[in-house]
Formats: sequence, structure tokens, C-alpha cells
Amino acid sequence: MDINLLLWGGFVFFILALLALDLGILQRKPRVLDTREAFILYGSWTSLALLFGAGIFFFHERGTQAALEFFTGFLVEQSLSIDNIFVFVLIFNYFRVPPLFQHKVLFWGILGAIILRAAFILGGLALLERFHWMMYVFGALLVFTGISMMWNKDKKTDPEKNWVIRLFRRWFPVSKEYDEGKFFTRRWGALTATPLFVALLAIESTDIVFAVDSIPAIFAITRDPFIVFTSNIFAMMGLRSLYFAVSGVMRMFHALHYGFASIILILGVKMLVSDFYEIPVAASLILILVILLVCIIVSLLRPREEELKMHFERPEKLGLMPFRRLLLIENVVDMAEITVRDSMRRCSGVKYLRLDWPWSYNLAAISESRYSRYPLLENEHGKPLGVVLLKDLALRQGWPELRSAELREIVRPAVELREDMPLDDALSKLQRGNQHMAFVTDAAGAWTGIITLEDVLEELVGKISDESDTDRTGKTISLADAITPGRIVLDVQASNLAEAIEKIVAAVPLNELPADGRKIVTQVLQREAAMTTYLGQGLAIPHCRLDSIEAPVLIFARSEEGIPVPESNDRIHMIFLLITPQSVARIQPRFLADIVGLVDSEYVTDRLKQASEPEEVIEAIRDGMQVVLD
Repeated sequence: MDINLLLWGGFVFFILALLALDLGILQRKPRVLDTREAFILYGSWTSLALLFGAGIFFFHERGTQAALEFFTGFLVEQSLSIDNIFVFVLIFNYFRVPPLFQHKVLFWGILGAIILRAAFILGGLALLERFHWMMYVFGALLVFTGISMMWNKDKKTDPEKNWVIRLFRRWFPVSKEYDEGKFFTRRWGALTATPLFVALLAIESTDIVFAVDSIPAIFAITRDPFIVFTSNIFAMMGLRSLYFAVSGVMRMFHALHYGFASIILILGVKMLVSDFYEIPVAASLILILVILLVCIIVSLLRPREEELKMHFERPEKLGLMPFRRLLLIENVVDMAEITVRDSMRRCSGVKYLRLDWPWSYNLAAISESRYSRYPLLENEHGKPLGVVLLKDLALRQGWPELRSAELREIVRPAVELREDMPLDDALSKLQRGNQHMAFVTDAAGAWTGIITLEDVLEELVGKISDESDTDRTGKTISLADAITPGRIVLDVQASNLAEAIEKIVAAVPLNELPADGRKIVTQVLQREAAMTTYLGQGLAIPHCRLDSIEAPVLIFARSEEGIPVPESNDRIHMIFLLITPQSVARIQPRFLADIVGLVDSEYVTDRLKQASEPEEVIEAIRDGMQVVLD
């Protein structure tokens, strides 16, 4: 018997047996793979590939060279296949495929991909065997693809524009229900496809595009059909489990995309110069490993702002980080977007002392407010001269009447900040000057208010007060006071959070909105574009500040089926849409902290999820606030 026929037949039988074992026993009932199980399965497939490579080393007629070609080809195909994960996430989110059925789609999708890859490999090898000049065509294709990948890194893919899906929808009816994970179902006696089958078509058709890039890439390493086929199939077989293991964190490794593009580009050049200089396979393997390692290190050392949140979402999903800590981290990242104007106290609400007042007036202001420090003004229209500390006054025995000259002696200098200064810069100036209070001025230099270190901290952690803070006692605004039955939407269906926000605002009666609905949506989406407000565990708190309102407004929305989170398997089930006045400093972080305090309680979240009437939602929030409020 021909040894080559035996090798091919044995390998195909081995792969089919493993697929049958996976489908018939391991995945007989639909279920969601957790991260630990996915890593174990991926490790199993990788171990099988390594054992197979060792077998090639010992038993293949070309021994070491064939094994090097297999390992290099496997690494290249595995690396390029990782790009598929981004597309899988996009397709599953777009078609709202429940996590329970995603494994089934991937199984049949990769089975179809194996057949397609086999056809591509045989066709490509036949072309290279018959037409030597096709080597230059494949090499040029790889170089073009590598350059294109570098320039079009953030290009979005729209599954609805896929020509295969458009053609299928034109000739075959598609239902809206998944019907327990079936590909086809019957509606009114007619056979219709489910969205699950359309998602499968999207995955199969996009794999054709990936095959056009990846198959020529391995031809640059070896022309041995057995090595090409086996390395390609082993890379594809581990892709399903790798998807479930890393799909939620792949965006953190943003530099990997440039690594994949570089690998394709290098392999294209290798193919183009192969008639003049043969680059050793071992050198290619080492270079590919170095490129991937560098890209991973760069991604971890220099994360982009949108990846910072993902570093913290993962511990939250694993139960290692509570909501309050996650909100604190998000607020720290978000400080660059907040200005002094958002947190300052306006002049109208500032307690101060004046040089042109009788001492009895100044003493009355101190007695009424009981603050620890006060701005000192020369007259009604002037800017503060500095800050007077209560302890400096207390050191003067008996609180004697102080004349203007004596007040000037004890006044301390203060930092001056512009209204449009980012809050993180303001914090740095306060720290460098060892100051607790700063005066705020507008673009024209006029005094408009003050900001304290406490105000900055409140933007991070919410309300800060103590038993002597009489200015706030009895004046706390509750979440329950900001919400009404008309501001509760119990059934939201949307393909993403931005669409959900638009539908929620549209569902609230006009008289319940604090401003024009379009203005609210625009402001909220601008804030969402700066940094997502999804906190994990199905909760999102989109918010904005408006200068045209006087009181905070809270809108609660719930989604039974869940709103997909981009590039993740998560779904948003509860949305607290918060709109706060621009003129009332620090109320937004206080409300955000209160909302997080609510959802920290399983009792409250269960009531919010089970509520069937708006009044039940308000009652659950009000009861929860008894614990959250001081």
C-alpha cells in the first residue's frame, strides 16, 4: 500500500473521529464553555499538534526539515486564524446569537472551513506545479494583503453587506426566532432558515476571504501538500476553544494585528525572492515567534484607553473586583474628560469673608457654615486675595474682632485655575502647591467660584461628608426622587447600547424628559464614545451633564434578551440612564456611586429584574436607597 495514501487516509480518519467525538459526546447538549474548559480544550488540540509534529520529526522521510516546516506552518496558520476571532465576535453580536448556540455554529463553520481549505490547498498546489509564475502572483498578493492590513486596522465589517447573505435572503425566507438552536424551522407550513443559519453562512463566507490570505502564506514555507494540509487543519481545529477562551480580552492585544500583517508581508517577500535566495525555515520560525512576542509585550505595556477598561472588566466578570472598585477605576480614567467647570462650586454658593464687612458679619458667616477655610475678598466685585483657615483664627485668643489689616496678615495664598482645565490637571496643581482650595476663573479672568480637593475626590468616589457637614444634612437627593413611572422602560430590544439609548429616550413621554430628546441622546452618545459605561455583569450606566436643567433625572430600562456588548459574549440587561445638571457640582458622581451601591445588593437586583410594573421598580430603588444613603 502507498505510504502517502496511508498517511492521508489515517489523518483524515483521525480528524473525523475527533469531530464525531466532540459533536456526539462532548457537545451533545448545547451549553456555554467557560474560560477554564475552553483553555483545557485548546491546550489539548495544541498538544495533539505538537505530538503530530514530533511524529513527523521521527517518521517522515525528510525528518527535521519536515518537522520545522510543520511547526512554522502551524504557528503561521494559528496566528492568522486568531484574526478570525474578531470576526466571530462581530457576527455573533450582530445576529444576537445566544452563547448557548455559538459552539454549534463554530463546529459546523469550521467543518465547512476544513473542506474549503482542502480545496484551496489542492488547487493552489496544482497551480504552482503547473505555472511557476503563480509563485510571484501569490507573493505579490501576500505583500499587498500585509500592507492593506496595516493601513485598514480599524476597518469595520458589516455582515449585512456580505454578498452570500444578501443572495440567500433574496431567495430564502428567514425567521426571527432561533427555535432552540435549529438551523431551519417551519413557520405556517413553510421551511424557513433561522438567524443561526444566517450566522453560519456569514462565518463560512468570511473564511473564504481568510483562506485567500492564509493558504498562500504557508506556500511560502513549504510545498509539501501533507505538511500544508495538516498544519492548516490543526490550526483550525483549536480555533473554537480559543474563541471561548480569549474572545473577551482579544482587544487588549491591539498590536497583534500589526504582527499578523508583518508576518504576511515577510512571507510574501520570502516567496518573491525564493528563486534567488532561499530563507531557511528555522529562521522564518524564529522571526515569527519574535514578532508575536514583541507585539504581545507592546500591547501590555502600552494599552490604548479603550483597552484599559477591558483590563478591569475581566476581573469583574470573574468576581475578583466589586462594582465600586470598577467604578472608581473608570472615574480615574475618565478624569481627563471632566473639567474644573463640572466640579466647581459657583460664587453664588460659596461662603466667604470680606475685608469691607464688619467683623460681626464675618463671624456670622463662620458660625452658620462651620467650614474649615474661607476665601477672603477685598470687596463685592474683587477676586479672592487668598484663603483664611479657621485654625489660624482660633489661635487668636478669645476670637477678638479682627480689622482688615489683621485679616490680611493671616490670609494664605491659593492656586488659581481656569474653568476649562481638565480635572486631572487641576488635581496635579493642587498637589504641587500643597493646597486644599483653588479659585476658579473664566476665560476673561473673572472669578466664578472655588474648587477643593474634596470636590475632586467626590468625582472619583461619590459623596464625601461627615457629621458636621450641615450644608448637606437633610438635602440629599435620592435616586428614587429622580425617577418616575414614565421614566421606566421594561422591554428594550436593540443590537447595541447606542441603539438602546435612542430607543429608551424615544419611549419616555416628552413631558418626562428634562430637555429635547435629540439633545439628550447626542450628549449621552458623546460621553459613551469617550469611554463605555458598561460595568460588566449586565449593567450599563450611560450618563451626561446638561446645562439647561435644574434637577437630576434617572431613566431605568431593562432588556429581557439582553443587548450585545461589542467584541464580547456579554449582554446588557439593566440600564440606568442618568442626566444631571451642569450647574450642580459633583451630583453625577454621587448618583453613580449610589447606583453601584444598589446593584451591589443581590436582593435589589433580583427585584429590579423581576419587577413587572414601573411602581415595583421605584419601590425596589427606594428600599435599596435606605442602605445606600448616609
